[in-house]
Amino acid sequence: MNNRRSKEAFTLIEIMLVVVIIGIIVGIAAPKISGKFGKAQNVAARASLKAVEGAIQSYEMDNLRLPDTLEDLTKQKDGNGPYLKPSELMDPWSQKYKYTKGGSHGIGFDLSTTSPDGTEFNNWD
Repeated sequence: MNNRRSKEAFTLIEIMLVVVIIGIIVGIAAPKISGKFGKAQNVAARASLKAVEGAIQSYEMDNLRLPDTLEDLTKQKDGNGPYLKPSELMDPWSQKYKYTKGGSHGIGFDLSTTSPDGTEFNNWD
């Protein structure tokens, strides 16, 4: 009976071997996956920045002036707007976009954000 029991169960060595193999696979795959995730966030930041820029331009066309703050884009005024949801004022890293009315780069406003790795995304490049 003892002989039959040992054939039906996994041994500790077999379980440890499976855990080590899984650890090796995760160790190889994790860096590759995290690199793709960072690139995806950068693409999302560029697209989101363009969407906020478009909302600012729509606000300007409807109101004949630039918004004072980005929060103005989330409110309805005189039958216009809202242009964005409050959650759309955040970049992929959950930071608020930096907006300056009266831009310093030859356009009417500056809009930018910076990723955790220091990459800057803006509307004047």
